[in-house]
Amino acid sequence: MSDGRRESPGRDFGPPLSTYRLQLTPDFGFAEVAELAPYLRDLGVSHVYLSPILQATSRSRHGYDVTDHSRIREEFGGLEGLRALSERLTAHGLGVVVDIVPNHMTVPVPESGNRQLWSVLRDGPASPYARWFDVDWAGGEGRMDMPVLGDETEPHADGCVLRYHDHEFPLPDTHYRLVDWRRGPGYRRFFDVSSLIGLRVEDPEVFDATHEVIVGLVRDGIVHGLRVDHPDGLADPRGYLARLREVCGVWTVAEKILVGEERLPADWDCDGTTGYEVLNRITGLFVDPAGKEPLTDLFVIRTGMPADYATVVGRAKREVIDLFFGAELNRLHRATGADRAVLAELLVAMPVYRAYAVPGEPVPERSAAIVETA
Repeated sequence: MSDGRRESPGRDFGPPLSTYRLQLTPDFGFAEVAELAPYLRDLGVSHVYLSPILQATSRSRHGYDVTDHSRIREEFGGLEGLRALSERLTAHGLGVVVDIVPNHMTVPVPESGNRQLWSVLRDGPASPYARWFDVDWAGGEGRMDMPVLGDETEPHADGCVLRYHDHEFPLPDTHYRLVDWRRGPGYRRFFDVSSLIGLRVEDPEVFDATHEVIVGLVRDGIVHGLRVDHPDGLADPRGYLARLREVCGVWTVAEKILVGEERLPADWDCDGTTGYEVLNRITGLFVDPAGKEPLTDLFVIRTGMPADYATVVGRAKREVIDLFFGAELNRLHRATGADRAVLAELLVAMPVYRAYAVPGEPVPERSAAIVETA
């Protein structure tokens, strides 16, 4: 194809004209979706958009807590169930878009449910999976902080594992340490969710291992489009999307957080965003501006906060940084040597979610201006 996308052996559905998102759950899997094919066709939908399909914790109702990138989720019907669904949808002229989660895996309970994580907890930097996760070994004095402790119960040895309530860890505990659940973890996480551990997909080996199944589904013509969850969590979103385009070559959109007049970076190799910014504008059409003053007055009366929006936002940012992101602030402090309080104020003043810089490349003028202004 002229735009560099890879041809798949199945039917070429082209870019979606409209999608219908379906949330897969253990009691609503591929077979149940297949039954809806005639209904979706009659609606005029061009593609069915599925929530994450890789193996997650068995009871997960959302699927973003992936435990195994090598398997299609068993609770949904596995690979054979997905193939049958694809055939059914294709027969009704429907393509398939899937949600992929490159930024993180889950820290399950018990922790042995994540094979790669368990290996790192057991063997530390010597683990063959140590490069998978963004671990702050220096901040943990050579061990990975696991924030699980919440009461006076003492962890206890049980054979070759250390147990704490439903949690379990390998013994000996030379490569991790259990800390209070309110304390930040010794690894990059998804926002303040310590049960989701960041992946280093900038490493080609990690990218290949975590995308092998998805790439295979695209090449087999089972999947025709991709929705990338939270690329801003990645070290190099631009590089990631370029690599994804190279190996998949299908219509791809990014769940990018855009603020105000901010636009998708022009050098991201994707077909756009998932449309949050558009939804914000559409929602505005249904909000009566006359409600601003009475709602603001009610807010001030009920909360005791000031009426000025910028002041409230600043206070909220400081509170969130103080309550939830102490570990991340400490790591940033160690990396830069800058005063911790100054770093916190810099984060409060940032007008957008992220400014981009790639190691080894000149800092883009726009990124420098964002940080310098803040």
